[in-house]
This record gives sequence, structure tokens and C-alpha cells, in this order.
Amino acid sequence: MLRAIGKLFKWIFILAFIVVLIGVLCVGYAHFIEPNRLTVTETQDTSYSMKEPITVAVFADTHFGFQYDTDMFQKVVDKVNENPPDILLFAGDLIDNLSQYNKDTSEISEKLSMMKANMGKYAVFGNHDYGGGAEYKYESIMKKGGFKVLVNETVTFRKNNLRLIGIDDLLIGYGDPSVVNKADSSMYNLVLCHEPDIVEKILDSNTDYMVAGHTHGGQIRVPFYTEKFLPSYGEKYVKGSYELNNNNKTVLYVNSGLGTTKIPARFMAVPELTYITISPHNS
Repeated sequence: MLRAIGKLFKWIFILAFIVVLIGVLCVGYAHFIEPNRLTVTETQDTSYSMKEPITVAVFADTHFGFQYDTDMFQKVVDKVNENPPDILLFAGDLIDNLSQYNKDTSEISEKLSMMKANMGKYAVFGNHDYGGGAEYKYESIMKKGGFKVLVNETVTFRKNNLRLIGIDDLLIGYGDPSVVNKADSSMYNLVLCHEPDIVEKILDSNTDYMVAGHTHGGQIRVPFYTEKFLPSYGEKYVKGSYELNNNNKTVLYVNSGLGTTKIPARFMAVPELTYITISPHNS
């Protein structure tokens, strides 16, 4: 009897040790390894409206100053420059909190300026780009990096028959989803916005594709945990591609971002650079 009880306690101890070890390894991976990884996701879309194919690269949520710096970002710069897109888009949240950022922001601009794009580089505000005193500095930092910040504005690429529409941040900024009314039904309309759930406000428009960030892909994807900590306007569409059931069959892609916020860790949400190739439909 005593021997059986001893064996039971031995196995309980071994099991507990394994559980603790797995937990420690997961925490170590989430803090030290996954935030330093980078995945490149390639996706595509076709449209009868497109005249010539175009490649769009998207990155988001660097959150410089919170466990993310320009040395880590160099990996993204290099990856973009290995395969320069036609258009490079940044979906917001550049610096986690500018008032607490103790480095020279010109270092960020310098890295951004190194990124190549054949037809232009564009960005929108994220909520962190308004918070922490960044509202009046963000555009300057991005402009020095060669990016045009779109504040409820459009850019038209006649050669490809594509219209890019940038919606400003809705949480703290001046986001106006009605700017999508400028979407032209005879063109391919690509919307750039920080918060993905904004797509619910533009379902009646001619939007063909929308890209966003904000959620960090969930950042820490653990059942019964992730859902409780998703940000406003990032609770329904969290990671990857979604095809909406509206008349225009709008596609939404939520980029997982690069940095972290609040918790310096990522788990099952690897930092991401997204390439979208949009081609004419072969009829």
C-alpha cells in the first residue's frame, strides 16, 4: 500500500515538474524568441478593375521604445529591400509612448528612409501615434522617412487603376470612415486603416480590399486569455485574411505587427511582413 502511494506521489511530482518546465519554456520562448522572429506572408487578389498587377507590402505596430528598437527593425528593412514592393504601407503605432521615448526619433526616420518601394510609401495614424504627445510629431517622423501620412485621404494610381484610401485612427484621432465614399466602382479600391473592426463601417462601399494592424495578431494567443485583452476595434477581426459577406466581397487582411505593448512577449503571433499581389482578372 505504502509502495503504491509512493509511486503515485512520484508520478504526480514528475507530471508537475513537466508542466512547470513546459510553462517556463513557453514563457522564455514568448519573451526572448518569438518577438525576434519575422514571418513574411504572401497573399493575392484579382480584379476585373485592375489594368496592371501591383505588389503592396504592409507592416504595422512597431511600438518603438517598448522592447523594440531600430536594430530589431533592420531585419524588416532588409527583407523589404530584398523584394521591393510597388507600394509600401504602414498601418500605424510607430512609437509606443513618445513622451517616454529616450532615443532620437531621427534614427527611426533614417531606417524608414532606407525602405524601398517603386511607387511610393504611405502610412496612417494609429492610436499610439496620437497618444504620448506624438500627434504633432508623427507626420514629421514619417515624412523624413519618405512616407506620406494619409488622414482621411486618397491617392490614385492611374496606370494600375487603383485607388488607395487612408482612414485616420478612430480611437483617439479623427478617423472618418465616410472617406470610403470616394471609392470608385470602376477602380480597385484599397483601404488602409489602423483598426480592423472599422471594416464593419464600410461594408456598403466599393472597397475591394482593406489592410489593418492594431491587434498584434492577438500578441499572446492563449484560450480564454486573448479575447479578454483584445483592443477596441480589434475584437472581431484579429489575425490574417477575412472575406466579408457584403456585395463587394471585401477582403480584410489583419497584419500581426512587429512590436509589443503592455506585455513584452508574443505567443503564437509571430511578427509579420505582408505582401499582397493584386492582378487583373484573366477573363
